[in-house]
Amino acid sequence: MPLVPINDLGGIGIIKDIPPYNLPENAWSDGNNVRFLNNGVKKIRGYTEVMATCPFAPYYILPYEDANGNYYWLAFGTDDIAVWDNTNWTDITRQTTLVLNGAVSASAATITVDTGAALTALPATGSLKIGTDITADASTNRYETFNYSARDTSTGVITITSPAVTLYAHPNDAIVTPTLTTTTTDADYDANTTKRKWAATKHNGIVIATNGYDTPQMWPLSSGIPNKTHAMMELSNWPSSTEKCSVIRSFRTFLVGLNWQRTNPEPRLVKWSTESSFYVAPSTWDETDATLDAGEYELADTPGEIVDGLPLGDSFIIYKNDSIYIMNYVGTPYIFSFKLLTPTIGCLTKNAVAEFEGGHFFMGNSDFYLNDGQSIKPLLPDRLRRAVFDVINAGDVSNPSWMKCFVVADHLHNEMLACYPSDSSTVVDKAVIWNWRTNTFSMRDLPTTSHIASGIMAVFPTGQSWTATTGDWNASSEAWGSSAYDTHLENLVFADVTNTKMYRDNNGNKNDTADMTSYIERSGYDLGDSQQVKFISAVYPELEVSGNNSVNVYVGSQMSTDGSIEWNPATGGAPYVFNPNAQSKVSCRMSGKYFGVRFESTGDFDWKLHSLAFEVKPKGKRGSRSY
Repeated sequence: MPLVPINDLGGIGIIKDIPPYNLPENAWSDGNNVRFLNNGVKKIRGYTEVMATCPFAPYYILPYEDANGNYYWLAFGTDDIAVWDNTNWTDITRQTTLVLNGAVSASAATITVDTGAALTALPATGSLKIGTDITADASTNRYETFNYSARDTSTGVITITSPAVTLYAHPNDAIVTPTLTTTTTDADYDANTTKRKWAATKHNGIVIATNGYDTPQMWPLSSGIPNKTHAMMELSNWPSSTEKCSVIRSFRTFLVGLNWQRTNPEPRLVKWSTESSFYVAPSTWDETDATLDAGEYELADTPGEIVDGLPLGDSFIIYKNDSIYIMNYVGTPYIFSFKLLTPTIGCLTKNAVAEFEGGHFFMGNSDFYLNDGQSIKPLLPDRLRRAVFDVINAGDVSNPSWMKCFVVADHLHNEMLACYPSDSSTVVDKAVIWNWRTNTFSMRDLPTTSHIASGIMAVFPTGQSWTATTGDWNASSEAWGSSAYDTHLENLVFADVTNTKMYRDNNGNKNDTADMTSYIERSGYDLGDSQQVKFISAVYPELEVSGNNSVNVYVGSQMSTDGSIEWNPATGGAPYVFNPNAQSKVSCRMSGKYFGVRFESTGDFDWKLHSLAFEVKPKGKRGSRSY
């Protein structure tokens, strides 16, 4: 019997919005946990746990590389922030005022306290209270608050900047030396998973994060070298503790704040700082000083609120929920110009836009879009639009699952992941994958994910020794002294908000420790003539598998497009087990006008499907199935 081949199986991807019988022959009608590349379909790799369990539920993560080439990861929770140094998590949540219950000596400008671990726990700058034995101006207030700009961990000297007062000791103005104790209490944040989501940027070597409710935070550095004893601090020279903004992004040497809250909400306001140098926060945000280059501008041409913004080449793109603007540097006196790029398309929510190869990919209210700085192009028409947006209920304030969506670029695989909560899920657990090289779409499962970031997951060698090495040396495939990961490649890291774990993607064939179900399916094949009843006797898959493993194959038929497909009738619906190392075809006997095929695996192995062919012969325009 003649063979009907189906080639270029990776050329189009999955299309759910068009009936299967209307699809091109090399398109797929369903699938999960697969990607399309090199003209084929491949099982996606799984993910494995990295780092220790996060001390709190992580809602946002950010990689960081210091000036010495060391890699860190910051995790942001609703209340806390911590940093991972490839060994331990360290809490760097901002701190309340510190209380010192004693001092060794005191003078007009300095307080000298004990050296040691207690002192190194102090922030680099901040405020403190002098406890029961030291007071100010011999007053009765024994808990005067002082601000300091510097402290020396080696000498124990804290330099007071304000108020500039003389310190006295009690009793009888005599210096006393009580036992020194310090109290540092985390000043919790008030972030959440919807409107108050974290967003962070790296600006001139400084990590800056905001959630729209708390004062923006910075991670103090010294010449680009993190000191984990430095807690997060309020961003230096911020206009006022009463001012907030939803998003801060770095652009050129400016910080750009978007969607402000001052006396009243100003959701259309863009405000930028003066320029700043490396490892230094901007000196001012004062738009009234004509001698400086800080300023502000309200995007009032459209009514929507700003949700995010990102640089694109020499421009900065500002995304509102109903429109998009482009911001360009023009110099004094205006500093920046603003132009409406589109008045009808906006971004879904914060963190739902990502950069790649000279463009932006973003989630809108009803589609995915490509922005090249000149035009906006929809990507999902007649593909997966309904499968995604009918689920997330975009714009429904009573069901804010759409606010939890986000986008991340996987530059290693030339893929963009649009992540969203599936069906009735309250957390993100699904992603649509767009490959920007092949323009194909696929889908995959995620852990209960709050955020994903792309960065280097470095695990430094722990000092292998002959005696410490276990296992069979002949069976080992790792180089002596190598780390567990390639430190030259970026990988996606998933933040699992339910289990407070971090996972490295593209590692192994399981999802953590669970078997992964991957499948690809196509129904609606007419195999040349939709009116002709046909008989098929076999399917010939060109399939690769790792090891001596097998995949499950389903072959189905139907007599009409509105009829249900019957899978594997000869086996009562049970799958055919196909081992390409031992078999060349899947034998099946069925008739119909339309046919389908499904390849599925749950095992711990890789597979890739290159092409397939049906062994088919005509049976007449009328007829019944035969098996």
